[in-house]
Amino acid sequence: MRILLLLRGSAGCGKSTWIEENNLKRYTLCADEIRLLCQGPVMQVDGTLGISQSNDKAVWKMLFSLLEMRMQNGEFTVIDATNSKTAELNRYKEMCETYRYRMYCVDFTDIPIAEVKRRNLNREPLKRVPEEVIDRMYSRFATQKIPSGIKVIKPDELDTIWLKRIDLSAYNRIHHIGDIHGCSTVLQEYLSENGGIREDEFYIFVGDYVDRGLENAEVLNFLLSIRDRKNVLMLEGNHERWLWLYACDCVGRSREFELVTRPALDAAHLDKKQLRQLYRKFGQCAYYTYNGQVFLVTHAGLSTVPENLSLVATEQMIKGVGNYNDFEKVAETFYETTPDNYIQIHGHRNTKQLPVKVNDRVYNLEGQVEFGGCLRCVQVDKDGIHLVEIRNHVFKTPEICQEETVTGKSIADSLIALRANRYIREKKFGNISSFNFTSKAFYDKVWDEQTTKARGLYLDTVKGKVAARAYDKFFNVNERPETKFDMLQHKLQFPVTVYVKENGFLGIVSYDEYKDDLFIASKSTIDSQYAGWLRDMLYEKVSPDNLTAMKAFIRENHVSFVFECVDMTHDPHIIEYPQSGLYLLDIVHNQMDFARFDYDEMRIVADRFGLIPKEKAFEIATWQEFYDWYYDVLKEDYEYQGRKIEGFVIEDSAGYMTKLKLAYYNFWKFLRGVAHEAIRKGHISRTSALATPTANEFYAWVRKFHGAEDPDSVPQDICTLRSMFYRDKMGEA
Repeated sequence: MRILLLLRGSAGCGKSTWIEENNLKRYTLCADEIRLLCQGPVMQVDGTLGISQSNDKAVWKMLFSLLEMRMQNGEFTVIDATNSKTAELNRYKEMCETYRYRMYCVDFTDIPIAEVKRRNLNREPLKRVPEEVIDRMYSRFATQKIPSGIKVIKPDELDTIWLKRIDLSAYNRIHHIGDIHGCSTVLQEYLSENGGIREDEFYIFVGDYVDRGLENAEVLNFLLSIRDRKNVLMLEGNHERWLWLYACDCVGRSREFELVTRPALDAAHLDKKQLRQLYRKFGQCAYYTYNGQVFLVTHAGLSTVPENLSLVATEQMIKGVGNYNDFEKVAETFYETTPDNYIQIHGHRNTKQLPVKVNDRVYNLEGQVEFGGCLRCVQVDKDGIHLVEIRNHVFKTPEICQEETVTGKSIADSLIALRANRYIREKKFGNISSFNFTSKAFYDKVWDEQTTKARGLYLDTVKGKVAARAYDKFFNVNERPETKFDMLQHKLQFPVTVYVKENGFLGIVSYDEYKDDLFIASKSTIDSQYAGWLRDMLYEKVSPDNLTAMKAFIRENHVSFVFECVDMTHDPHIIEYPQSGLYLLDIVHNQMDFARFDYDEMRIVADRFGLIPKEKAFEIATWQEFYDWYYDVLKEDYEYQGRKIEGFVIEDSAGYMTKLKLAYYNFWKFLRGVAHEAIRKGHISRTSALATPTANEFYAWVRKFHGAEDPDSVPQDICTLRSMFYRDKMGEA
């Protein structure tokens, strides 16, 4: 169960002996044992062997990592260390608050220091410490106190921390209420038929209060209203973890909770602070006696009653012993291994749809209430055990679940994963959300299946489908290990096709079924100035008739047109164009897995609507041809058909894509940064980066704009600055 036991005392005070005497070794994390895993015994100056503390940074990192793993499972854990510092104790305390642990400190510090030194001398040499270490420990114990909120016990008080069986015989009746799963109406029907919540009766709820049903908010409001009653015990089910994450403003990985339950709770405006308080009320099990019988109640069922239930991990109480389908075997084992007066009641799993009474002493409260089954309850009173089942009639499947069966679970799964990824930003535009990797993902190079897909991706979160999309993120040559030039020899499948990479901003045009209009987006939004410029360019370059036909084509084929928008008026980049232009890069299918029209099909569609398609530059048959071409185009003076370009997009015969930026583009992109810094500050931080005569000349020239009387008159785009620089250099200004 969720109990953390910290031992506090000097080396030699008897902590390890106490652990052995109380049979707690298998539940203990010991700092000294981890030290010996990191490094074997070391020879001391007196010829004996000792335990090195030179690896303590790694030791404590490992100990806390192991502790967190145990806490995630709700494992009872003992920490065998001196725990002399208040800061250390506070760190444990924070973890206990996060994982809902009860925390105890077993205090050995009242053992006289002389006795500890005597015991230390009698220890095996490997574990013996210098006396000054003990002196230092005792000085620390005197000045660094145990933080409030940590219950302190003496070594002989261990029995006080264990879960004790309670006697509920004073109550007239005990109600055991099965999995509710967001079904409030049937719950209230049961309570109404039994007089509501009565003071002389006790109520145990076995967990799984939300998800799948239609009345999640109503159920939670009811639980909030009864949470402080002394005759109510609510156990934690496996679905409550998603409720906890929701209450803490986090996103979980449950598709059902995120797509159905969360919106319902949001609409009900439930107080998340109260939900956190409710969650902290949830118990791990109920263990009690009633009229001579012993009852064990958990969410998912145990196979026996151990001598000490506190040593059973909470995870096993919540998810059950064995696999999900082992509940019959678990019930059988319980019947065979426990006394005749022991009764078990649980919910969670019942894949064979067995009746409430599994055998004479095991009762199963999972009745598929959320799918129109029954709310199952077991009542215990002086007359015996009574089974109650009430059919649920409020179970219409939410619309989002119906949509999933049509569009496939991949969209819903992707939506959950995208929202859970801290490197992905969601922007909402009504029913449609855009997902794009964050700047931190870009600069930290956090690229995975999700962050590479979250680039110009727009999902209809209500209907569970892709509304618009562009490319998965692909990378420059030498930007990633797999795109290193030497690796491309093994990666590329020949022949490869090379396309001109235009230098503008990416835009997407799809169909908005809610407005019966074109869906126009750029920079992960539909309302940015870039989206506006794209719209203006589209309506300028494409005739009204072609726009109407293009909208119909996009709607009927469920595709997105992906454009490079070169806008020399509003957003000039590095490469100068004689005029603005709109280039159709690809026609991409609106689905999660990237797929598109082939180049020839795309060209036909482009011609049909009067669009300029991207330009196919080269077809390269072998690696040797590619090698020669690569080094040729990287020359400083390279021009493609007499003009400077940003670079090329390379696509192999299997569809793998990478891109190559050319020397001219990279050079002036660097000088753009130099210009902005020099104009702002009058200098740059790293003049050593100015490695060519042109770079130094440009730097000296652009510095004159720092402190200009009219800063607004100073051009910001590198195309204009470059033209001015060359005119001045040639004496034409």
